[in-house]
Amino acid sequence: MPDAVAVTGTQISPMGRYGKNDFIDVPWALTEEHLAWRETMRGFCADLVAPGAQERHDENRFDADLAREIGRMGVFGLLLPPPYGQGADLRSLCLAIEELAYVDSSAAATAHVQACNVALFHALTEGRNDLRERVLADAVAGEAFICFGLTEPNGGSDAGNLATRATRDGSEWVINGSKQFITNSGTPMSRYVILFASTGGAVDGRGASSAFLVPLDAEGVTVAGAYQKLGWRSSDTHPLFFEDVRLPADALLGTPGRGLPEALRMLTWARIPIAAMSLGLARACLDSTLSWVRGRESFGKTLGEHQNVAFDLADMASQVSTARLITYDAAWKRDNGHPYDREAAVAKLLAGETANRVAYQATELHGGYGFIQETEVVRHYQDARILTIGEGTSAVQRILIARHLGLKA
Repeated sequence: MPDAVAVTGTQISPMGRYGKNDFIDVPWALTEEHLAWRETMRGFCADLVAPGAQERHDENRFDADLAREIGRMGVFGLLLPPPYGQGADLRSLCLAIEELAYVDSSAAATAHVQACNVALFHALTEGRNDLRERVLADAVAGEAFICFGLTEPNGGSDAGNLATRATRDGSEWVINGSKQFITNSGTPMSRYVILFASTGGAVDGRGASSAFLVPLDAEGVTVAGAYQKLGWRSSDTHPLFFEDVRLPADALLGTPGRGLPEALRMLTWARIPIAAMSLGLARACLDSTLSWVRGRESFGKTLGEHQNVAFDLADMASQVSTARLITYDAAWKRDNGHPYDREAAVAKLLAGETANRVAYQATELHGGYGFIQETEVVRHYQDARILTIGEGTSAVQRILIARHLGLKA
């Protein structure tokens, strides 16, 4: 992929460079290199991702070839330093995820999870170049997926409530437990899960946990049947079960007993690309609805010429613009070494709620066609629902924001 994603410059494009989809852009946050990368991703998505998106959704069909094409674009390795990846920043990943979500949220989810998990694996394997060399080349290329095993059937939003256990037995670890809602776990290229398991003791008042790299083809690992989901239907998601899974001692990743803090550190910044995914979906709903109201006539004029409809579109555009501002503000702060925990929670909350509101309004303005499965905005409406649930629910984000206000929520 082009070197343009390794951004260090500070040039700002003139407003004339921005497309019609960029109602209020963020020139202060995006350099010329960022904008070039965005245009590259827009062309890629229009040519390779948008065709067939509805069919994949309708058929619940994960497209392995498409995932590999996204890998060849360099998206999975954006956050890794050379020689493993592109050495890009979080804004570059957000732009890629936003453009993917504009045409296919399932593809965006696949890419987001792989890019974040590859970055997490790299962070957890400092000083272990042999392991990095064995795993990362295929992971960056999209030939080996690494999934993230934290959520459990009884855990929900309480990520530290881990029933999965890792017990030391001589030179080995023995894993027993289960995980649910695990993205990219049953594809033809799914190879590993970064599994978080209780290892006894106590850290920060909670049971200590550690991270392990578990091959999905290890004896005792079961990848159960795929979930039938409301949205993200062509993204791959399964429950995982572990029964007396034996791992060598060096399967442990990172600092022993610090698994949960390491997971939460990643989940904090990973909220920002999820906000970008919400933004891409909301943008698509806005643009689809604009085209619809300009071409549909009612009572002798186009729908868009009715003041109430025009006002609805103005509200949608305002909400999308606000989501864009807070999302790229959070990404810019993370890239430039500023505190961003609060901003990540605000971006996730605001953008996810915006995606749901804008998708709802889009289906409303499409009338009867907004209730028909093959209509594009209906697919976006289905995909939007998870955006206030995954990577921390809206309630969790409100708790985090309230704590930043000094409240004991």
